[in-house]
Amino acid sequence: MKRIISLILTLLMLLSVVPTAFAADFSDFGLSHWAYEYVNVLVNDGTINGYADGTFRPEGTVTRAEFVKMIGNGPETRAETFDDVAPSHWAYSYIISSGLEALTDNMFMPDTPITRGDVAVLLWKRAGSPKGVTAPPIVHRQNENYDAVSWVYTNGIMVGNDYIDLRLNDTLTRGEASALIVRSRNVNAQTEKTMFAQKVNPGIYEAVYNAFFLVDRPYDENATITNGELAMAAARLQSGLDFPTYPNLSAEVKFEHKYAQPINMLSRYYLGEECDNAAYADKNATVKEAIAAIMFAARNSASVYILSGTQNYPGITEALNEKYNSMLKTAYANGIWFTTPEDLNLEKEVTMKELACIVLQCNGFSGFHKGVLITPETTKAINLKIRADFNSYPQNASDYRLVLESVSNSVYEKPFINAVSMPKNSYRATNEFSQIFVSMLESWVRALSNAGYKLEATYYPGITVNTGNGYTLRTKLEFTNIPANTKLGDIVNCISEEDGNFSLNSGDVIYADIDTGKPVTDVYFPIDDMILSQLIK
Repeated sequence: MKRIISLILTLLMLLSVVPTAFAADFSDFGLSHWAYEYVNVLVNDGTINGYADGTFRPEGTVTRAEFVKMIGNGPETRAETFDDVAPSHWAYSYIISSGLEALTDNMFMPDTPITRGDVAVLLWKRAGSPKGVTAPPIVHRQNENYDAVSWVYTNGIMVGNDYIDLRLNDTLTRGEASALIVRSRNVNAQTEKTMFAQKVNPGIYEAVYNAFFLVDRPYDENATITNGELAMAAARLQSGLDFPTYPNLSAEVKFEHKYAQPINMLSRYYLGEECDNAAYADKNATVKEAIAAIMFAARNSASVYILSGTQNYPGITEALNEKYNSMLKTAYANGIWFTTPEDLNLEKEVTMKELACIVLQCNGFSGFHKGVLITPETTKAINLKIRADFNSYPQNASDYRLVLESVSNSVYEKPFINAVSMPKNSYRATNEFSQIFVSMLESWVRALSNAGYKLEATYYPGITVNTGNGYTLRTKLEFTNIPANTKLGDIVNCISEEDGNFSLNSGDVIYADIDTGKPVTDVYFPIDDMILSQLIK
């Protein structure tokens, strides 16, 4: 018996001195690298290894085949093989059991870099495709799989650089891939949740507040607001105007008060007539009232489907009417909260910062800002999202009322030639009376279409300035079908000869400053006076 025990002890001692692989063994990768601990975990469990030359190449881009090898075999084998992956492929078993879908037409494309979006979905699948985890719409609507994005974000697996933009279309490095895999493995009931409101740059709240002119007072993050001010904020958001109209809505003035009309709007559609009075308008708004009002604005302005909810926020004990409950249930289903839903104090007075946070979250649906798209066939208002990544704003962002997600910094940073004021000072006029400017672009686009030049123009009220002799519209032009050898000067009068000689091709997208050529003296600008003052290059 003693001999057996001795042999066992000897064996254990031998096993204890078997050398263990460490990430630090790679010649180009060591303890100082931010991903060292993550890589070390995967190296030691045999999931990943380095290259034959002794390197790990942590900054190397990960392909689809490499990632599924890193994550390991999945629980189920695909019944149908991929057309471009033979059984002899080095990653065949990983690919066929990965759960990663074909990119196109049953083609896996193993050597194509994998995107962060595909990684998010695959990690979620490997975790059992959990439901019921919700992130704010500005986050989860970055991918069609809301559940997957919410899960990786809320559990801190993938949060982006700013806790808003997850960069789901980007590729990722071997170091980043290792980190995401290990983080996903470690998710459990005790995992700290990502609290959107606490993580994003605080500067974005003031930017949102000012962009939408939410309240008729300067921003003070701790200041409270009244129900009348809240109702006006909702009216401004749903109409996109500082002086709201009520398209497709009814709103009357039933009592003498600055905010009587917007209060009547909310009372008609969900609050109930008992709130249609001055006393309610002057009462400080609560978090619950703010969430419902902004959700009402989002529902009535969004150009996308908004998931309705069936469950209300925890802690609501007050009896609310069905329509009011519907607003709150929809907000809850879409992740509108500041802390955890359980800790959210719905009855506390809402602050300006919290109001801006709700608006920022709802901006994720389709955006509250309105632009106009003009095509040869139609003219339609489009919803545009303001940019949520405050760290990426252009240096001259203060010149503008708002900065849009879809417009690059170069467009904002190019100086206007003849501006007599900053764009933010022209915004109210160019937004309120946008139809005058749109009608000029519309006439131009339709006339060119009749001549065989097919293009689309996007009008941005926020990137338009007063020149003292009219206005300059910084316009996006997309050339869908242009005859060969077309020059810019063939389709519009250009101040610069260089711009006039600029060659155009079908598929080109450019920004250009279009001048009205004369002041506003009527309800339209003749296209004969229209001038292209400069290209934005």
